[in-house]
Amino acid sequence: MRLRYRAGICTLALIAGSAAMSFEPAVLRDLAIDKDGRRIVVGAVRVPLWSAAFAQSADSLTLENVSFTSGSATYEAKSIALSGVSSTRAEIEALFSAGSAEPMESRLKRVNAKQVTIPEARIRQTLGKDTQTTTYKNIALNDISQGRIASALIETSAMEVSGAKDNALVSTGRTSMSDLDLPAMAHLFESKSDTGSTPHAKIYGAFSIENVELADNQAGITLKVARLGGQDFMARPTKDSWNGTLGLITEMADRPELSSEDQARLLPAIADLADSFQIGAVEATDIEMISKAKDSPGQFRVARIAYTGGTETRPADVRWEGLAFSDKDNRFKLDGVSFTGFSFKQTFDGLRKLGGKSLDDIDPATARSLIPTLGTLRLSGLSLDGTADDEGRKVKVQASFKGFELTADKPVNAIPTNIRIELQNFAMVLPPKSSDDGIKELVALGYKTIDVSLLAAATWNAAANEVALSEVSFQGQDMGNVAVTGIIGNVGKDLFDADTAIAAVALAGARAKALDVTIENKGLFERYLDKAAKEQKTKPESLRRAYAAGAAFVVPAMIGSSEQARTLSQAIARFIAKPGKLTINATPKDPSGFGIVEAVLLPDPKAILDKLNVSAKAE
Repeated sequence: MRLRYRAGICTLALIAGSAAMSFEPAVLRDLAIDKDGRRIVVGAVRVPLWSAAFAQSADSLTLENVSFTSGSATYEAKSIALSGVSSTRAEIEALFSAGSAEPMESRLKRVNAKQVTIPEARIRQTLGKDTQTTTYKNIALNDISQGRIASALIETSAMEVSGAKDNALVSTGRTSMSDLDLPAMAHLFESKSDTGSTPHAKIYGAFSIENVELADNQAGITLKVARLGGQDFMARPTKDSWNGTLGLITEMADRPELSSEDQARLLPAIADLADSFQIGAVEATDIEMISKAKDSPGQFRVARIAYTGGTETRPADVRWEGLAFSDKDNRFKLDGVSFTGFSFKQTFDGLRKLGGKSLDDIDPATARSLIPTLGTLRLSGLSLDGTADDEGRKVKVQASFKGFELTADKPVNAIPTNIRIELQNFAMVLPPKSSDDGIKELVALGYKTIDVSLLAAATWNAAANEVALSEVSFQGQDMGNVAVTGIIGNVGKDLFDADTAIAAVALAGARAKALDVTIENKGLFERYLDKAAKEQKTKPESLRRAYAAGAAFVVPAMIGSSEQARTLSQAIARFIAKPGKLTINATPKDPSGFGIVEAVLLPDPKAILDKLNVSAKAE
């Protein structure tokens, strides 16, 4: 009997103990912190009864009805469960101590837990007249040490943006993040930095978001991204802290117009914030946008968009790959776009140093100092098949090019000293009834299509005080080639001075040191002769002989009868008589060069040849 009694008592005790261990009494209630425009509220902190009765610290605890407000944003979670907690109860309580003057950064550094789970979290934010609400489902934060989270997972999220006239919904699938540093993030919002040279700290290591989808029913637009990922997000505090800077931007966003005083406050703040973070890399793949709007229906796809941040040994790089657009009348494709070596550092530095001025108040020299470095823009594999408006008529447009490149870098006083522009194999079907004069002329010459390439490149050599015109050229299929190279000397740094008067004086002192011109006929001359012969009702061969004989007399009459002039006129006449290749080389007799201003001021063009050594050859 006693055995049964004892067994029953043990069973009841075990049941009661299990119930007690699963029961979580509230050890703290109604906690609140108000500081610097931010407010944190916790309805209750619960721990297992066993921990509450027998220990000062709990291995697990639950926060209920948590909310955090900063500026126009409010973060809410009904429940936050922590397990594997090694922080003491006092350290947990310190997180929510209203009377503590200790920065949140320091408090977060004392948080250590194996895992934090949040079934649902919600963020509400007011942006001007719009309200943005984001809901996150099943959040898991793992291996938290001194406030740093080794990994974070979010099962799904949904963001709704609602305004007076428009609503949009953004949803995502699985989201992951690694090495999230909460104390470093808190430091950004709390701390101020008067200098832009404050070192950047890593905020998180890598992130990945799957199946991003945006739907704007009002606009009739759907956007999908299969995956968005990145790594190495670095940041530093701003002059007024991130909290202060974002508050200022939100305040200005509500104003219909910005005064000069508003601009003077806002522009340096935006520049400071934009320059306060760095991204190692970010990438989006399989992007698709579909528009069902009545005025602009169509479909746009991009296979990949990627950004790689610049370092001391690697330039910044942005690239788009596999672009395609189509609608009822048009098809557009671009294999790739890349943007390398660009920099906005001087722009951000200049905006921060405006000294209370708005853009309307700054002088031209300051405005020029805000110009960013372009770097190199490249486009490859463009093709277009569509329609265009030509004086009220729709005409068919078919065009393509192999590549396009624009380089403008190595700036001196914001003026690039290395410039290169290249267009490779621009091909186009010529509309037979176009109203454009240039196209009309090409059609009249018998061209149905064109395929042309262009190149212009020039570089300033600071050591030699020279500008090298490395090449200016044109190549046209069934047309011909033209190439020009040259060197301009006595070009010092003053040419790039912000004072235009000083730059003008420097330009006036420039001296030409060499010029080479090559012209090669590949069919254009014959087409011109055929067209001119028809207009004059004669034969092309007769016209050719007439032009060649005329050049032998007309050219000397224009440039003189010196030995240099005779050499040049004979070469031109031979080229017209049998168009092949014409090469002209000119160098100044004066080793210092031929003054550009001097050439302009000479009263007689014939005098120019007296100052040059000219050679010419027709092949």
